[in-house]
Parts: sequence; structure tokens; C-alpha cells
Amino acid sequence: MVDLIEAGTLDIPTAAYLLTAVAGGASFLTAAGPGGVGKTTLLATMLGFLPPGEQIETITDPALAGEGGRRCFLCHEIGAGRWYGYLWGESAAAYFALRSRGRIAATIHAETVEEIKEQVLGPSIGAAPQDLAAIDLLAFMVRRGGLRRVSGIFEAEGAKDLAYRQVVTWEPGDDEFSVEASQPPDQLARAREFIERLVADEVYLVEDVMAAVAGFYGEHYPAR
Repeated sequence: MVDLIEAGTLDIPTAAYLLTAVAGGASFLTAAGPGGVGKTTLLATMLGFLPPGEQIETITDPALAGEGGRRCFLCHEIGAGRWYGYLWGESAAAYFALRSRGRIAATIHAETVEEIKEQVLGPSIGAAPQDLAAIDLLAFMVRRGGLRRVSGIFEAEGAKDLAYRQVVTWEPGDDEFSVEASQPPDQLARAREFIERLVADEVYLVEDVMAAVAGFYGEHYPAR
């Protein structure tokens, strides 16, 4: 996360929002149109915010998904490729249904919320609307020249009409982010202080980030 902040991919308030959302149990998709924009990197970075003890399980066949304990069901990409961890068609639909048993985290090629709805609910996948509605966050990325940016993050508002509210916006003109988060201000303040400390201490290595995140949960979410 420190690398992404220093590169301008996102800012500290956006990172604090993501940490608070993940700590609250959010499932999430990271999305971009073309490849190479950074959606997988963002996904991996968000996985680093998972609570200690939450098992990450890459799903290649939803029928074989584990049960019990805290689990994050990971799909490397919602896509038709034959590579490891890719899911499409009925398998992808079954993957989304796993939200009832744990957290969902995946990447997908899409540039808008509507494109995600069309892919996931359309004939190529045919997931149930309530399963898509259970995905709490949709995070989009763009590449402009040599810049990679989190262009927008959307929160699910309700299952009835699959509505999403934009909570993070990137303004390309001034290259700045604005955050209108729904989490309690005290939680966001604690997360921001933690992210600021990571940046100040130049915590780059995955194992060091995980150790710091474990300490954050131990201090602020002891039940986890």
C-alpha cells in the first residue's frame, strides 16, 4: 500500500477507507477495462488488510470450496481464460454464491458498474442478483499515460435495485481524490493514523505489512 500511495495510485484517505471496509467484512471486486492497469495489484494490496487468521482460498471449482472458519474466497479473475484461478459461466455464478459462506475477492474486466452488472448477471455467467448485491465494494482503475489511478470506488446500497453509491472519486484534472465514506469517523480516523504510520515508517515488505496489520487489529478489533 505504501508503494501505491507513493506512486499516486491512491491517497492516504482512500487507503484508510479500504482498510476500514475490509475490517468490516466487505467483499470486493477490483476492475479495469484493459489489462496491465493494476487491478490485480490493488486486489493483492487489499488482501493484505484481511484480519489475522482469515484464510485465503483460491477457488478453481466452487463445489470444492472449504467450509468453516473465516474464509476469503479468491478468484484471480472473473474471465473466460483457462488460467489458474479464472472462473466463467456456471462456475463463476457458483463462485458468487459463496458470499453466503465467506468473503469474496476477485478481479474483473469492466470500466463501469453497469458493465459489471451486464457481465455477471447476463447469459455468460447468469449469477443471481442477490449474490452480486452482496459484493460490498467495486473498485475501478484507469491508466492515463504513465499514471495508474484508482478512478472510483462504489459501495453497495441495497439488493432491491442493485444500486451502488460512489464513495471515492478521482479528479484527473488536479490528480486528487475525494472520499465520502459511510463508516464511522472514529474508525476512519484510526485507519488513517495507521496508514500514515506505514508511510512514515516506509513499510514496504509484505511480511512487515501483515505484522503491522495484525497489530492494528489487535489494538482496534480485538474480537478478530
